Amino acid sequence: MDETEPGEPTPQTCLRVAREAAALAVAAADEAMNAVCRSRSGNTSRLEEVMHAAHQEAVEAERHAARAEQWAADPQMPQRALQRCASGAVDHAVRAQAAARVEVTATALRAALERTLTPQEHAERESARRREEAEREVGERAATGMDRDNRRQDAMNRFYAESAVPALGWTAGHVRVLEAAETGRLYWRDGQARQAAQHGMWDGGRKIHRERTKALRAAGFLAAVQDGNTQVLTLSPMGQTALALARLHPAGLYETDQAAYEARYARVAKRHTRSDDKKAAARRLPPLDYSALRLYRQPVTLAEQEARADREAAEQWEDEGGYCPGVPTPAPAVEDTARCPCCGLHKATVAGVLTPHKPTRTATEDCPGSGLRPGVETPRPAAEPRAEDAPAAAAEPAPAPAADELPWPPGVRLVSLMSTRHRDWWGLECGRCVPGVSAPLPGKWDDKGDARIAAYSHYDEAHRPADDVLTEQEIAEVERWPLSDAQRTVLHWAEHAELREYDDGFWALDCVPDRWDVNKRVARARVAGLWAAGLLDVHLDSTGRRLVKSPTGRRVARLLGRAERQGVAKPAAKDAKLTPLPKRSTGYPLLSEGRYFKGEERPADDAAPAEPAAVPAPAETVPPAAAAVRADQPLLRRLFAPRAAREQRPAHDLRTVIRRPQRVLTHEERERVRETAALNFQAALIMGIVDPVPNASPMSEEEGAWVREHVWPEHLQQIERKYPHGFARWSMCERGTCWNCLSGRCDICVHRQKGGPHVDSNQDWVTNPQGRTVARLILRPGGEPCVWWCRCACPKDGPAPGRPAAKAKPAPAAPPAAPAPAPASAATPVRVPKGGALQAALW
Repeated sequence: MDETEPGEPTPQTCLRVAREAAALAVAAADEAMNAVCRSRSGNTSRLEEVMHAAHQEAVEAERHAARAEQWAADPQMPQRALQRCASGAVDHAVRAQAAARVEVTATALRAALERTLTPQEHAERESARRREEAEREVGERAATGMDRDNRRQDAMNRFYAESAVPALGWTAGHVRVLEAAETGRLYWRDGQARQAAQHGMWDGGRKIHRERTKALRAAGFLAAVQDGNTQVLTLSPMGQTALALARLHPAGLYETDQAAYEARYARVAKRHTRSDDKKAAARRLPPLDYSALRLYRQPVTLAEQEARADREAAEQWEDEGGYCPGVPTPAPAVEDTARCPCCGLHKATVAGVLTPHKPTRTATEDCPGSGLRPGVETPRPAAEPRAEDAPAAAAEPAPAPAADELPWPPGVRLVSLMSTRHRDWWGLECGRCVPGVSAPLPGKWDDKGDARIAAYSHYDEAHRPADDVLTEQEIAEVERWPLSDAQRTVLHWAEHAELREYDDGFWALDCVPDRWDVNKRVARARVAGLWAAGLLDVHLDSTGRRLVKSPTGRRVARLLGRAERQGVAKPAAKDAKLTPLPKRSTGYPLLSEGRYFKGEERPADDAAPAEPAAVPAPAETVPPAAAAVRADQPLLRRLFAPRAAREQRPAHDLRTVIRRPQRVLTHEERERVRETAALNFQAALIMGIVDPVPNASPMSEEEGAWVREHVWPEHLQQIERKYPHGFARWSMCERGTCWNCLSGRCDICVHRQKGGPHVDSNQDWVTNPQGRTVARLILRPGGEPCVWWCRCACPKDGPAPGRPAAKAKPAPAAPPAAPAPAPASAATPVRVPKGGALQAALW
């Protein structure tokens, strides 16, 4: 037997461990046998199984111990054989104790068989392991041309392709079409796809399968770019990913188009679907699975990484301390050191001048050694030798700052996004794009360096012009535009809100960013002055006039913002009297004065000022009266005006009200309305079906009730029973009075405020017993609209009626005996409904 190495167990130790392990196994088997002897007849079978299992393990342990004694007497046996026998005996002893349900104590014997390694052996094994990993990495890089992370990404891409490619339902022909588009020479002309011989020569070439090309384009895998009368087909982002996945897993492609069609048909076929719909869905190619599209990343080879690093190094040039590729940066010789009077730090000097370093003061311009180099400086100890005594240490370059320590552009910050198992993702947020809001920027990056490049690109494009110091010419131009804060606000609204002109003046629509639909009136003289000075332009569209910033206005607004940020100029206290342009010196043609721009379409009922009025006398007097009423009721205008000022109809645009009879509810109908649930009652008020008026019908009410009970499906009957007069039986033209007129507020009638009736689409849908739509029903073949005008007799146009007088409150100290009724105001022109008034029963 050979000699043992240091740290390995001796033969005597192996024999002792084998005998002890066999003894423990036999003891466990005996305990299992004793348990069978003591057991009742109920659990004997289970205990017998335990006994046989423990006995078998004990026999194996004794066999390993006997073999160890036999091999110990043989001098030709190696030491490892004896150690393996002892280890096997310990393993069987552990299993015997576990089978006999006794305490497992045999595991403590394994410590005697384990070899204790010295520190040198640990170091050698670690070095060997690292050497093997390095050799394996070199071999894999030579075979694949990618590092470990990209190899892992390539493996994940192949895993995604195994599930995504079969779901596409493609054949090899679809892949060939995408490969033709990848060359940039695939084009579509005269209903045929071809691959041109050369790029840019869109004539002739090899024909490409027409139907496959159309299907891939309809599914979004191909994008078309118009080039004259030719459409050049290129790969979309989804097409590029799908093509890469199909190349990774070609086994997922189907052999024939028929097999691919059958697979797509089996996937889209569902119950309760027409056969034609199933076939049409199977003919369409499904898009790429979203998870594969989101998780796929193109692996980068080592050659591509080196080319990218060379390209970035060639483009890099820092403001200070930059370098030029291929030109070594000379290191200045350190002459002496000195203490910075500002920071109090020992710093090296070159030619008697302090080298750049990071200052400790807030105002960096006060520090003589302030610079742009990041890093943390620590005071130098007094006992440290001078720089001349340690030239090697002085020649060592400063450690490169970490990625997190590099500066970021002002206002842009890095945020952490949801990370995957293999990499972390980062996003960007800018606090200067939207005032008071940290707005996220598009894109995400898995490298902070790439995110920093994108941040500086956004800053250079959007915010650097505002931060650059104003030149003398720009300061002089700022002084020529002393705009007030209100004038600057108007310019801001013209760009970020919607500034429009109506008959009653100028309005800024939806001008508060944190509140919904807030409109503000703008002074006419202020807007007219900015327009005359050339800072605003007027755009005419179908809804009227819209004022936007002119190119001069945008440039002036940017200059004023930069000047205010840099403290060069502040808003003036009063509106500036701006010099008008020669072409706009005649003044702004206000709509309120009946003036129009040259070429602007004049309304048909608004005659020119030089011509006599062609409209009737009442129509001429309505606009001033309406404006007067609105001026007298500012609160009503603010509370009950339309949600946007663009919905307000001009004063000259009056519509004739379609007068229809109003329904008078009976006593039974009023009781039915009174018993309606509150939520359904409010809905009935909004829809105008509290007092609907049915149209003439050849079907009697009894026949209609029978149809609703026996023919209508259950879902229609349920909602029908919730409303006092039903729900689905009423059309738009059968609706009754609006909720404002029912409550006596005819001055704010819904259709008066809206300026017109509610118009229906004049269509309905026919459904089967399961509630599925089977056909469209055109109620009126002539296309006549179905409208709802409030059936109240109050006027819907012209001057608004006066608001009802408030009810008189009783005196608090008055006795309860017969108080005098409050007299009604004689000036309240509110229509009191006839007998059976609804508000008397509801309010």
